[in-house]
Amino acid sequence: MAFDGTTRSIPWAVLLFLAALFSPAVASADPNDGAFVDALAKNGIVLPDQNAAIAMAHTVCAGLDQHAKPSLLAMKLMKDTDLSMKQSSYFIGVAISAYCPQYVGHTDDSTRYLNPGPPLM
Repeated sequence: MAFDGTTRSIPWAVLLFLAALFSPAVASADPNDGAFVDALAKNGIVLPDQNAAIAMAHTVCAGLDQHAKPSLLAMKLMKDTDLSMKQSSYFIGVAISAYCPQYVGHTDDSTRYLNPGPPLM
């Protein structure tokens, strides 16, 4: 069975719809929205619907409020979108910085392997 782009976009669309539905913060313009979208774009992450991306960022914060690990949130985001693990992890970090800064510095380091560190000699 061949998978095309629509196979991955259906779960993403459903997830974003649910995120928008349960995220009232998106209804009012947050001054962080522009900075959030700009930070993603500067790292090459351009999502087709900015409002849906913002809703997903609020969903990240809701997940953290429920004690979800950022690495699991990044894996879920990667699974439901066309983002790589590195991009998904970056998205989680930007979402935390923009919308739930109380979690900055209090997240697990299970995606630490994404940081290549110094070259081996």
